[in-house]
Amino acid sequence: MMRFTILLVIMMCAMASSCRTQEQNETEANQIAQQRLQEIDLSQPDTYPLFEGCGELENATTCFYEKLQEQVALKLKDHQLQFEITQRDSVMAVLLVNKKGTISYQGLQVPPVNSREKMVDSLLQSRLHDICKIDPATKNGIPVSASFLLPVVIKPAIH
Repeated sequence: MMRFTILLVIMMCAMASSCRTQEQNETEANQIAQQRLQEIDLSQPDTYPLFEGCGELENATTCFYEKLQEQVALKLKDHQLQFEITQRDSVMAVLLVNKKGTISYQGLQVPPVNSREKMVDSLLQSRLHDICKIDPATKNGIPVSASFLLPVVIKPAIH
């Protein structure tokens, strides 16, 4: 009987020491989640934002940029700048598609330094505040914000 009691006590001690508490399980789960989150490349979405009609195309990225350029061109159509230029010029606009799919102008890639660049930036800010709404980019199936560079060409007026 004494052997049985000693064996039972040893088994209970072994079981008690091998059982993990709820807190230990949560801590380990949090560590695993943090490790997996660090492994995810957040700099590139899995899918680009989608305009209507671009979703089933193989070249969805190209379609996205073409439709984005069309939308920006529509917003800037028929607008005259208050200064004269003699040759074509361009600036790189930073556009953000947030996780709700709203496109907005974030500024120029290179901060404006002269009055002409400041005027172009101001024009883009006023005209590109509410471009349109589309399906947002996704990462692991979750909607995410993504920013894009879009060249905006400034042409001399034809008289």
